Amino acid sequence: MKTVYLATLLNSFQAYLLKDILESEGIVSFMRNETISSVYSIPGMLIEVLVFEDDYEKAKEIYDRAFPELTAEQIDQIDRS
Repeated sequence: MKTVYLATLLNSFQAYLLKDILESEGIVSFMRNETISSVYSIPGMLIEVLVFEDDYEKAKEIYDRAFPELTAEQIDQIDRS
């Protein structure tokens, strides 16, 4: 099954929180850059959350409800800092 990008999170707390929320709804998720961002403080190395393609729509709704303050524009601004 193919995985697709769902969201970029600012820190591991947010990433694990989203992962837990998704799992409570029966959605398997994966994190990218988790180890690198926790070991090295590399600017712009944020944690990405991926889900299976079939779960994307439901996962997106859950993400939007759980993190309404995190828009792509806000993450882009942090990335450029």
